[in-house]
Amino acid sequence: MSEIIKTTDKRRLRGEESRRLILRAAVDSIASEGLGKLTLDRVAERVGISRGLVVFHFKSKNKLVEDVLHYLGRRYSGGWYEIMEEKGEDNVSKLLRLIEYDIGFGCEYPKYVSAWHAFWGDAKGNQLFHELVEPREEGYAADMSRLLEKISDTGGYDKRDLPAITRGLVAMMFGVWTQLHLNPGADDYSVNIDAVRLYLEKMFPDTPLPGSSSE
Repeated sequence: MSEIIKTTDKRRLRGEESRRLILRAAVDSIASEGLGKLTLDRVAERVGISRGLVVFHFKSKNKLVEDVLHYLGRRYSGGWYEIMEEKGEDNVSKLLRLIEYDIGFGCEYPKYVSAWHAFWGDAKGNQLFHELVEPREEGYAADMSRLLEKISDTGGYDKRDLPAITRGLVAMMFGVWTQLHLNPGADDYSVNIDAVRLYLEKMFPDTPLPGSSSE
């Protein structure tokens, strides 16, 4: 019995690894050639496997595209949720860590950023994004909104400005990813972190940011 279990586990692990390789190849294909040119044959060729194995795991191109969206979302969300769940950190520090994570992720995984933009720029892909990913994106914005509200409460700021401040921060972070996609550079991380910190310093002038000279 133990030998059967071990064999089954090995097959399952091989299957999971094969599935991950296919998903990564699909991301690479979408990032470099766009969503419209994605085919099961091209993905199979990138991995070096048969088209039949891709079909075995994903059944169809539509299913593969949906799973790519879920894969991209999970790769990003893990780090975000880990930061949100940590205890004992002040609201300003947590917000900055989320921003640093978001920008750092975009700098570290440029193909993921390009794949996201391919979905946003394709009519069917954009529709799928709104159906499958938008709720998660709204959750990220809500997390930042709650932190900004707590920062505003602590600092005694006018909360009527919070919707605009939140919208500005979300738009700024989206713009960073667009910049990373269109015109990446070696100093992207530090320049964009400085830009977001400057924005927050202007919005909350009486709240020192960790690492600032006024801290």
